[in-house]
Amino acid sequence: MKSTNAYLEAIRNIPLEIRKETSFSFAVSDKIHKLLTDKGMTQKELAKKMGKTEAEVSVWLSGQHNFTLRTLAKISVVLGEDLIQIPM
Repeated sequence: MKSTNAYLEAIRNIPLEIRKETSFSFAVSDKIHKLLTDKGMTQKELAKKMGKTEAEVSVWLSGQHNFTLRTLAKISVVLGEDLIQIPM
C-alpha cells in the first residue's frame, strides 16, 4: 500500500506539460502502428521508404521519441494519411 501511495504522489508531481507531451508521443506512435497494420506494411518497409533504419522506426513506435514536424510530415506523406490534424 505504501509503494502505491508513493507512485501516485510521484505521478502527481510530474508537470502537466510533461504528462501532455508523453500522451502526445504515445498517441502518435499508436497511430503510426495502426496505419502500418492497416496498410499491411512492416517497420522495415517504412524505414526503407523514409531513408531510415529499422531501429529508428522501432524507437518511433516505442512512444518515447520526440518527433519533429518535418518527420511527422514525411511519415504522413509516406503512409498517405495525416498523423496530426490542426483545424484551421
